[in-house]
Amino acid sequence: MSQAAEAFPVEPLHPWLTQVLLPFWAETGFDPENGAFVEKFEPDGTPSTADFTRVRVQARQIYVFSHAAHAGYSGVGLARARQAFDFLEAHAWDREAGGWFQRLRRDGPPLDRTKDSYDHAFMLLAMAWLYRAGGDARVLKRAEQTIEFLDAHLGQTRDGAFDGYAEWEVAPGEALPLPRRQNPHMHLLEAFLALYEASGAERWLAQAQRIFGLFERHFFDATSGQLIEYFDRDWREIPQPEGPGGRRRREPGHHFEWVWLLHRYAGLAQDDRAAAAMRPLFDWAWDKGIDRAGAAPFVVYEELDPAGRVLGGGSKRLWAQTEAVKACLAVYERFGDDSAAEGAGLLLGGLFRTFAGLDHPRWREQVDREGNLIREGMPSSSLYHLFLAVAEAIRVLPAAEDS
Repeated sequence: MSQAAEAFPVEPLHPWLTQVLLPFWAETGFDPENGAFVEKFEPDGTPSTADFTRVRVQARQIYVFSHAAHAGYSGVGLARARQAFDFLEAHAWDREAGGWFQRLRRDGPPLDRTKDSYDHAFMLLAMAWLYRAGGDARVLKRAEQTIEFLDAHLGQTRDGAFDGYAEWEVAPGEALPLPRRQNPHMHLLEAFLALYEASGAERWLAQAQRIFGLFERHFFDATSGQLIEYFDRDWREIPQPEGPGGRRRREPGHHFEWVWLLHRYAGLAQDDRAAAAMRPLFDWAWDKGIDRAGAAPFVVYEELDPAGRVLGGGSKRLWAQTEAVKACLAVYERFGDDSAAEGAGLLLGGLFRTFAGLDHPRWREQVDREGNLIREGMPSSSLYHLFLAVAEAIRVLPAAEDS
């Protein structure tokens, strides 16, 4: 039987964030022996002992605790972020060719020397917030060296794009694997905006403008209001590379994520075109992407087809819920749409009813259409999504409720 969708009160979010979630990740979620964050938690609730960590996970955690320190949410966060950055600089930065490796052993030595634009996006985001929180000039210098590597090795100067990844021995100009993906570019836009806010340097806003140009030309189908995920080298849409053959996939979570980023970009770049693109993206995902009548109402589906039909059996991921909350808050801030603020409250209700709880710091990563657990364990990478959605709700919703 369906539960009634109920809006979630904003008042408990601040104490949960500051007294439950962040303290857990600063202590139990940190490996003091190696000076890095825990990669994941096993189904029994213990930190994983697997001998690897992904650079993108460390970067996301550096971002979380730098942002939390800057906002006054975590007293120990900045020290943890600095330790993890020192760990990455010591082991993940390629001192010969530049760029960041993809995967390390828990004690540091590289396991996978692949250099992926997605990972580099999160390293740039981490460095933006670490610099903003701590003011360390060497962090900003490393960010500048990182974009120099990206431009030289993964950049596509004719159209402003970045290819997906390259093995460490690939020389500049060599053909790189397909497909092209919108997703790394989305996170690069996020990172470039953060670096612009942190430093005030116009070069980072110019990089963000490159990414927005790709969004307009390739990623966004203005006719349908949909976001395209995968492309060939000439920017023609192709089916998703994994899963059933020939399937074209739409991810409501990415639609919502772009809405929040377009709101931020429109404000920083004073670009009305970005603001105009927010509504059709939001409206399609809001209309098609939310389960309003299932066992767990007001929860966002993981994937749809271009006609809006549910794929993957109706599975739902934590991260998509958080991006939907952020998108509602962005639409409220940009357009003064009170119904969007109400939608954020309903989505927070779905999130905390299905995925998380205010009496503990754990979450459920993926559930089926009926709300039953699919994916056991807790990857640390999702803290980035959960933290930012809650921080945005704390920032925006009180003003919406008082208006």
